[in-house]
Amino acid sequence: MKYNSDILRQLHVELHDILGEVCRVCDKASIPYFIQGGTAIGAHFFDDIVPWDDDVDLGMTRENYERFLREAPALLGPEYTLQEFTTEPDTPFYFAKVRKRHTRFVESEWVGLDIADGIYVDIFPYDLIPDNEALARRQRMKVGFWVNCFMAKSVWLWKWFKRPNNGVVFPKSFVSCLAILAVTTLMSKKQIYSRLRRELTRYNDTDAKRYNIVRMPLDMIARTAIENPELRQFGERKLWAPSDLETYLRSHYGNIQKWLPEEKQLNHAPEVLQFSTPLISAESERISVVIPLYNKKAEIERALRSVVEQSLKPREIIVVDDGSTDGSAAIVERVMRENPEANIRLERQENRGVSAARNRGISIATGDYIALLDGDDRWLSGYIAEVCRLMAYYPDADVYSTAFDIVNGERRYRAQTPESEGVIDPAKEALSGCYPVIPSTATIRREALLLAGGFPEGMRIGEDQWLWVRLMQRGSRFCFSPQSLVRYSRSASNRSAAIYRAEQTEHSIEELVNHKQDTLINEYVARIGIGKAITQSVRGGTEDAAKAIRAFGFTTRNRRQLRRLRLINSLPKWLRGTVDGAYAAVAWIVKKRGL
Repeated sequence: MKYNSDILRQLHVELHDILGEVCRVCDKASIPYFIQGGTAIGAHFFDDIVPWDDDVDLGMTRENYERFLREAPALLGPEYTLQEFTTEPDTPFYFAKVRKRHTRFVESEWVGLDIADGIYVDIFPYDLIPDNEALARRQRMKVGFWVNCFMAKSVWLWKWFKRPNNGVVFPKSFVSCLAILAVTTLMSKKQIYSRLRRELTRYNDTDAKRYNIVRMPLDMIARTAIENPELRQFGERKLWAPSDLETYLRSHYGNIQKWLPEEKQLNHAPEVLQFSTPLISAESERISVVIPLYNKKAEIERALRSVVEQSLKPREIIVVDDGSTDGSAAIVERVMRENPEANIRLERQENRGVSAARNRGISIATGDYIALLDGDDRWLSGYIAEVCRLMAYYPDADVYSTAFDIVNGERRYRAQTPESEGVIDPAKEALSGCYPVIPSTATIRREALLLAGGFPEGMRIGEDQWLWVRLMQRGSRFCFSPQSLVRYSRSASNRSAAIYRAEQTEHSIEELVNHKQDTLINEYVARIGIGKAITQSVRGGTEDAAKAIRAFGFTTRNRRQLRRLRLINSLPKWLRGTVDGAYAAVAWIVKKRGL
C-alpha cells in the first residue's frame, strides 16, 4: 500500500508517541527490550521509522515480556491500552500490542472483531530455540499449528480449506485445516493458549545459543547479541538494539538492500485508519463529496459514516435527497447531529432521478473536485487519502479512480479492474473486460464535469458511462489506483438496473457515436448501449432494444453481446428474464462479472 504523505507523516507521529510511552514504562519498571524486524531496518538505514512503514516492532525475552504484561497495565497512561490474551481474551494475537485509544488501525482480516483497534506498537516474546536444526524445525511446526488454532478461535482465516484469505497464515492442506477446525471445536481458547505457550517456552531452560519468534524461521538473534545490547538512534530518541545489528538483519533478511526498492516496500495496508484528531490537507480541502439519496434507509448510514470516518477529511459532504419516502433523510439528519465537525449538508428535491440529484450536488459544491458515492456503497477509510496522493503524483488528470470489491450478500469479490497505477484509457480498459471507473470510485475535477454537461438527467441506465464518454470526448485524462478502497454493493436495494422504467430524457447512448472519433471510443459506446438494451429488452422494452441493434450493428468488439441482445429480444417477453437471468448467473459464477 502507498500512503498519502500527510497520512504517513501523522501515522509516524502517533507511532513515536506510543513508542515513547512504551519506553517510559520499560524504563520505570527496568524491563529490557530491543528493536527487531522492520524497526531494526529503520534504525540501521534511516535512524528512524522506515519511511513507508506503518508500525513499530519491539522484542523482549520471555522473562522480560511476562514482566511487561504484569506491570504495564498499571503504568501505561490513560491514552494507551495493553492488548494481549491475558488482558483481552478476544484478541487473535498471541503476542502483545500497546494501542492508542481514540485512534483506529484495522487490517482487513480483523475487521468486525470486538477488540481494541487503535494504532499500535507490537511487542514480541523471544524464546530460546534448540541448536539442533531438526528439533528447531519440529518445534516451529508445532508452534505454527497452535498459533493458527489460537487465531481461528477469533476468526476463521481460510476462504476454504487450503486457501488463506490474507497474508497472516500460510496455505494449509485439507488435513491441517480439518485438524485446526477440530481443535478449535473441542478446546477453549485458554487451553489452546496454554499449549501454545508450553511449546514456545520448551527450550528456555537450556543453554541454546539463539533466540527466536519461534514460528518465524529466519528471525533468529544470537543470545550474546541480546545480552549485550547497544543504543541506536531512532528519531529523537535512542533505542536498545541487538549488538552487531547488521549481522542480525542479514541473518533475517539476507540481502538487506533488496527490501529498499519501491516494489518491496511493504506495510500493513489497513482497511480502517483514523486519528484521534480529524486530519485535513491542502488537497483534501479541495474535495466535495456528493451522495445522491433515494429510499436507501438500509444503506445510507453505512455509506455516510464511511465518509465521516475517512482518515483524511474532505471539504464537505453533500447528500441530495431525491424525494425519498422511507425515512432515509431522517437518518442523514441524525448522522449530521452526531458529527457536527464533518460539514454534512442535506439538500432536498422532488424525485427527478439520480442524475438530477448528482447534478444538484455538483452545482452547489464549493470544492474543486467532486467525489461521488452512491448511497448503497461505502469507502474504506483511506479512499480520500489515496485520491489526494494521486492528485499530487498526476496533477493533470481530471478523473481519479481506484479499484473496488463487489459485495454480494455476505461475500466479497475483487472486481476486475486495471492492474497498474497511472493514467489509463478507460475505453481500452473496459473493452478488455475491466471496470476502470464506476461512480463510487470516481473523483472528478468539477470544471471538467461542468464543461461535459454533468450527468444526463432522465437517463436511468448507463448515465455514468454516458458521462465518462463525454469526458473522454473532451480530452479528459483518467488516472487509476489499483488499491481496492471501495465496496460496491451488488445486492443493495434500489439499484437502477433492477427497477427499470421507460426513460424520459433528451439524451441517449446512441448520440455518443461519432465516426470521426477514436474507434475505441465508438466500440466502448456500443458496449454501453448493447448492455443497456439487454436490460431494456428483459424489462419489456422491445422497441428500445431493436433501436440499439440497428444503432450498434457496426461493432466488431462486442459481437457476442450483440448476439445475446438479438436472442433475448426475439423471445417472448415472459421468457426473456428467465433466459437472461440464467446467462447472468453463469457469468457471475464463472467470472464474478456483472454489476
